[in-house]
Formats: sequence, structure tokens, C-alpha cells
Amino acid sequence: MKLVSVELSEPLPALPPCTKGVQWVLVKLHGTPLGFVRTPDAGCGPEGLRALALEELTWQIARRYARPEPVRRPHPAVSMTVAVCTRNGARRLPACLDALDALEYPRELLDVVVVDNAPVDETTRRAVEGHSRIRYIREPRPGLDWARNRAVLDSRAEIIAYTDDDVSVDPGWARAVAEAFAEEPHAMCVTGLVVPDEIDTPAQLLFERYGGFGRGFDRQVFRVAPGESAMRRFGGTGRFGTGANMAFRREFFAQGGLFDPALDVGTPTNGGGDLEMFFRVLKNGHALVYEPAAIVRHRHRRSYEDLRTQITNNGIGFFAYLVRAARIYPEDRLAVARLGLWWMWWWHARRLLRSLVRPSAFPIELILAEIKGSCVGLKRYAPSRRCAAGVVQQFGDAAPERTA
Repeated sequence: MKLVSVELSEPLPALPPCTKGVQWVLVKLHGTPLGFVRTPDAGCGPEGLRALALEELTWQIARRYARPEPVRRPHPAVSMTVAVCTRNGARRLPACLDALDALEYPRELLDVVVVDNAPVDETTRRAVEGHSRIRYIREPRPGLDWARNRAVLDSRAEIIAYTDDDVSVDPGWARAVAEAFAEEPHAMCVTGLVVPDEIDTPAQLLFERYGGFGRGFDRQVFRVAPGESAMRRFGGTGRFGTGANMAFRREFFAQGGLFDPALDVGTPTNGGGDLEMFFRVLKNGHALVYEPAAIVRHRHRRSYEDLRTQITNNGIGFFAYLVRAARIYPEDRLAVARLGLWWMWWWHARRLLRSLVRPSAFPIELILAEIKGSCVGLKRYAPSRRCAAGVVQQFGDAAPERTA
């Protein structure tokens, strides 16, 4: 069942009966996402859907109408590179590329690239060839953060936005990102709302129960106050979003450096590259904006086995990021240790105890998988740095020339 998105200020559709999975409906008002409603299995007509939205999202609608009527602003005159980093993901790309083609953003300001990371064949290149306005870049160095860095080095745009090959961006996504930067001149990073593309399988529903990728429907601006510890206040950077929906001012990479190639998918750490960069933005004194109007739809893992692997890797990546932070910022080591211990209690032990009392809350096996991953993550950053050094030795680390 694909996620349905509706606009309350426009005529609503009739939804057919739900015979498989759960029918989720994302409700917007004047383009601003308010929340989800779930329709009855028997489906519902336009009036029934409107009544359901008004009943379940009363407070959100009231808050929206309490604000001044939105003024439709022109597109910010800012250039943007949108980078899709993929590795042997040609089968996942068609929906992603079709959505990028439909972006409502001035074409003269938009540069969309697919960074093919250490490909084993030409299938990704051929998938991109069918989209004349999307460029293909090959990055031979294996690792997601190498691909992300390649997009930075290749770009001349003011904003570099990242998404994944297993998502579909909303038509207004790029515009919402640009407007968030325009409204917050001190922001160096913008993240956005990630919603499920479908809830067809028990594993997909479990991932949403686990927390999913969504970080709420309220716009937030984060910044470290003078004299405040960035690690103590914002070390748990998963609250800001995910690498499937993030954007940076290009100037930040010149000031704060590129992504750490010893982190994330394709390395022994399996993750953490986005988390570390979010922290780096705040550590360097800049603002980070969470903008829920910048929406992408993520295709969650469909099988239980894939979900278990993903959750294990979440633990590995988060604690590898903490090890990296302790190594790079000696003044934060005590705060890193406190965060790690607190996380083991608040996120892991608490959920484990709750599941022992109420076994239906969340499978104990998945909680134990993430705990195991967290312990493994403490030992993964050092070997991952050695792997990154080996990649440099094999391929070099010189900045590649910009592609045509």
C-alpha cells in the first residue's frame, strides 16, 4: 500500500479498501505536512477522509490556522546540486530518478547527479542515460562517504543536497530546502521529513514502530549556545534526520572539511557518516535546520532479515561515530563517554525491559541485535581508518576533475 499524500485545501480522493498492509495518509495544509492518519480497512470516501483528518489532527490544523496565511514566495535564486549516491543500485533507481525529474525548481539552478560508487557493471550508467537532465559520475573508491565527497568536489552549486537511491523526493523538496537556507542565514545544514513509501510487510511496520526516519512535523532550528557543550547537548545527532534527506552549504565543506571516508556504508563501520557531519556543523558553531516541508518517501526494508541487519548496523554506525568524535575532539571525551553510557540505558536497556514486560511492544531479538551492534561499533572505527588509508593508497585522494 503506497503512502497517499493529500492536501486539505483541495478536493480529497476516495481511498479503496485496504486488503494488504496498512494504508497511511500524509495530510498537508497549504503544503505544510501535519501528520498521518490511517484509513479503515474498508476504505473511505472524500468526506470520510476529511472527517478523519479533522478528528485526528485537530490541534495541528488549529495551530496552522493560528499562523498568518502563507505568502507564496518566489524560488530562492540559489544554485543546487542534488546527489544520489548509489552502489549497484540500478534496480532501485527508476522511481528515484523519475521523482527527481519532477522537482519543481528552476532548471537553470538545478544540477542532479548520480554518483556510482565502485560499480561492478554498467547497469547504473544505463539507468541514468534515460534521463537527459541527470548526470552520471563514477567514483571508483568504495564507500558511501567517498561518493558523497565526490559530489562536493564535482559541484559548483551553492547548496549540495543528498538523497538515496531507495527514496522518492516530493516535488517541492528542493524548494523547501532552499527556502530553509534562505530563512536561516546561519544554517549550514538542512534536514527534512522522511516518510514511509509503503507499509506492506510486518518488517516495514516494525521499522516505523522502532522510530523510523521521521523526526516530526515541527520546524526546528538547532544551534549551540555560547559556552555550551555541543556533545552534551546535541551528541545524539540521529534526532536531526538521516543521510537520505540532508543538504549543506558548499562553503561549509571548505571550512569544516569533507565527509570522513572511514564512516558509513561500504566500510567496517556501516554507518555514522551523516551523524558525524551533523555534529560537525553544530560543533563549528553553525545552525542546523530541520524542515518537515522537505519531504522524501523511503522504501523501507521489506524482509525481517534485512531489517535486523539494518538495525544492527545502526548500532555499529552510531558508536563508531562516537569513537571518531572522542578521537578528533579530546575536550569532548568525557561527554562522549557519558552519552554512550546514557544511550545504552535510555535507548537499549529501557526498551529491553519494556519488551520483557510487554513482549508485543518490539521484538527482543531486534533490540539485542542493536545492542550487539553498539558493542561492535566501539571497535570498528580504527580498522575502518586503515581501510580508508588502503583505498587512498590504491586510488589516490586527489580531487577528481569535474565531469561535463
